[in-house]
Amino acid sequence: MKTKAILFSLVAIFAVFLVSVVSAASLADISSVTFNDVVVSDGTANVAGMAGDVVPLRVTFEALDNSSDVRIEARIYSGRNSYSDSTSRFNIIENNVYTKLLSLQLPTDLKDVTKDLRLVVEIYNAETGDEFEYTVKMQRESYEFDILSVDHNMVVAADDIMAVSVVVKNTGFERADDGFVTVSIPELGISAKGYLGDLIPAEDYTDYDNEEDSVQKVLYLRIPSDAKSGVYDVSVKAYNSDSATVVNGAIKVVGSDESNAISADDREDASEVSISVVIWTIVLVVIFLVLLAILVSLLMKKDKPIEEVETSYY
Repeated sequence: MKTKAILFSLVAIFAVFLVSVVSAASLADISSVTFNDVVVSDGTANVAGMAGDVVPLRVTFEALDNSSDVRIEARIYSGRNSYSDSTSRFNIIENNVYTKLLSLQLPTDLKDVTKDLRLVVEIYNAETGDEFEYTVKMQRESYEFDILSVDHNMVVAADDIMAVSVVVKNTGFERADDGFVTVSIPELGISAKGYLGDLIPAEDYTDYDNEEDSVQKVLYLRIPSDAKSGVYDVSVKAYNSDSATVVNGAIKVVGSDESNAISADDREDASEVSISVVIWTIVLVVIFLVLLAILVSLLMKKDKPIEEVETSYY
């Protein structure tokens, strides 16, 4: 009996193990992964990625089982933020070969000049999945500006002078010489330009005295006096001979046409107020004259004399 019990237990344990193995069966076997057209799946290439780039990532694999609602996800973690992209759901049939293209945003917050980051590619469904890991050697661009902030009034009027404050930083790892910044509203045909000077990389603070890696510049634009009301695009560009960065925003202009309409409404309101004042003035004058007439009438009226009465004595 004991032998049968032990044998039964072993069979049960084996069955549970077999079920767990089957349930954890792989979905796919990746044959190749290309990162920005460079094969990384064979482990021979030290593929470089530039901070902030969006690169094509192609995954080719063979299905090891039939499955529905399968996705492929690629992700890379910078140490601060995670960047990822994934496919839509699709079905796979065992032994068929599939290829899917993703677009992966590379980290923009890289502080080191170079850094090895882990690229993870996962093929999964609702029950299971397979992960594959690769190394990407990230590096910052040699020459690059980053526009940290752009500040200005969101609403201006025609003929106003608009002040635009721009903060620009050198995020490359080389010195950025002779930088410029421009602010323009193309639809109005106006622009302004300022000189940024030389900006050092953050790593070189100890090598340069009295120099900075960022600078603030204030530029002024005069809105045309005949500008029409509307929302206009504002373009800010920081550049030198090695690189350029552009950011876009918007501003609302209250044009001369809208100002005239507002003035006409004000004149109409003022006219209505004037008419009301005149009417009330006439009413008050009439009331005053009536009261004055009553008062005069009372003053001019004489009291009647009291008649004398004779007294008789008997």
